[in-house]
Amino acid sequence: MTPGPRDRDLEADTTEANKLYNEADAKIWALGHSIPVYQRPQVLAVRSTLADYGASGLAHVDCTKVGRLKK
Repeated sequence: MTPGPRDRDLEADTTEANKLYNEADAKIWALGHSIPVYQRPQVLAVRSTLADYGASGLAHVDCTKVGRLKK
């Protein structure tokens, strides 16, 4: 099967899309973004009466489980 005019248009669109993608990619990396891929040590200072709260690492804190200790 020989390539027709629609195949050439598709190739041109792909080439232009790749060019725009590469420009956007270069601008994004120029901003110096980073993605955390490991857990960093975390130290928190909280009152001794606070229960179920501490260093969360890469997780989020479930506020429904945080509470106060009974005296």
